[in-house]
Order: sequence, then structure tokens, then C-alpha cells
Amino acid sequence: MKILGSIFFILYFFTIPVKSEENKCTGMKKFSKEFIKCSTLNIKEKTIEKASDLKKNTSNKTKKIKIKLSETKNKITDKFKKRIKK
Repeated sequence: MKILGSIFFILYFFTIPVKSEENKCTGMKKFSKEFIKCSTLNIKEKTIEKASDLKKNTSNKTKKIKIKLSETKNKITDKFKKRIKK
């Protein structure tokens, strides 16, 4: 079962259409060393790019959540202070 899973995993990555402007792998034989090296470089570049995008997006969202939480905390504390003064 593990062998079958690993075969599907490898075939999946070789059949993904990789959009890369820098490295064009066309004109090479499908299972040659150069083609495999070219396609793995493309996959690596795109993975790094997507990971950095994901990191930026998550950090921005956490900053927004922190700001909203601090605002709601301030509103709640202000309401309690007003009730205590009355």
C-alpha cells in the first residue's frame, strides 16, 4: 500500500502543470535527468513562493485580529468603568 501511495505521489507531482516564466522544460524528453531536474526546480520555486504568500497573509490576518480584540477589550473596559462610576 505504501508503494502504491508513493507511486501516486510521484506521478501527481510530475503531472502538475507548473507555470514558470524562467524555467521552460519543453523540448526535453519526459523522463530524462534534465527534465526531472527542471520540473523539480519549478516545483521548488512555486512552493517557496506560495509559502511566503501564505506566511504574509496569515501574519496580516493575525495583526488584524489583534487590533480588533484590543478594540473590543477597550470598549468593554470603558463600559465597566462607566458603570462603576455611577
